[in-house]
Amino acid sequence: MASHSQQADLETSMHSSEWLKFWRKRRPDDVSPHIMLANLSGDANKRLVALRSAMRAFPGVARIGDGPWELGRETELPIRLHAIRAIFVTWSEVVFDGVRSDARREAFDALAVPLAKLDEGLPDFYNRNIISSDYAVASWQDATEAARRGVSLVEAIDALAFRDLPFDQDRSYRDFLDTLSIYGPTGRDDMARWRAAQRAAIGADCALLQEQEMTQAELALAPLWPDPASAALETNLTMSLSAHNMRDLGTHVEKWLRERKDGSLVLNMGVEQARERVVRIANLPSSFWGIRPAADTLYALDYCLHGDLGNPNWGSETQRRP
Repeated sequence: MASHSQQADLETSMHSSEWLKFWRKRRPDDVSPHIMLANLSGDANKRLVALRSAMRAFPGVARIGDGPWELGRETELPIRLHAIRAIFVTWSEVVFDGVRSDARREAFDALAVPLAKLDEGLPDFYNRNIISSDYAVASWQDATEAARRGVSLVEAIDALAFRDLPFDQDRSYRDFLDTLSIYGPTGRDDMARWRAAQRAAIGADCALLQEQEMTQAELALAPLWPDPASAALETNLTMSLSAHNMRDLGTHVEKWLRERKDGSLVLNMGVEQARERVVRIANLPSSFWGIRPAADTLYALDYCLHGDLGNPNWGSETQRRP
């Protein structure tokens, strides 16, 4: 967690130009992310690198329920809700003091429940969806598996390691960073660029922490991508997915995610201005997250991100989507 003395220095972290210069000099993108993360000292450092990897991959999680199958519809929003919850809580405890110690554990325990249901049905995806052409089913399955890889990066925050999923173990042509499903004439090239951009970003984060060029709180507030080209690539490849997230998860949830891409501001405020709201959200009880359908919880969460903190209904466990 960030100390109060660190908080005073958050606004004076490494300038973007200095970060880019450091990254270009090191360019640690030719090393396995599995090895880079394993070799990083300290669980807190590993957790932060995994967290930022999950944030980069999160847009693709929007398609975790692709296809018409009942299991996908049943688990989609709970998975997306608890994945963004785990990301938000983990990020909050890196940047701010005061997040209760069991909040992150509760988030990952809640995420594990719908994930277990989905994982049980994934091997039978084809038979559960054979109501259309083989091409359509293959497309839905590819998108669902890409989204599941994105969730595996969220799980890495807890596991402190990047893991290959069971359905990829015999696929030499697949990578754990294939978190998007891209087709079309440039699809193969775009996927290669997407993997390379993520790998380079993970390497840059590891190098910055290993050489103590940034504190953990500073890196948590830094842009997710270490160079403009990677950030622009992400915008190009994920804009429709971000729109999907905005519709399903909430406008302010997506705004917070997009802010993390660019860094610095938190809910359109300075870091210290946002402290109370962020910590209060991270500390919401487990009942807030699990007492009602995921769609209603996401609606309530979206209000928490921008609504009046003095409103007695802020953090309500009975608030429902209209």
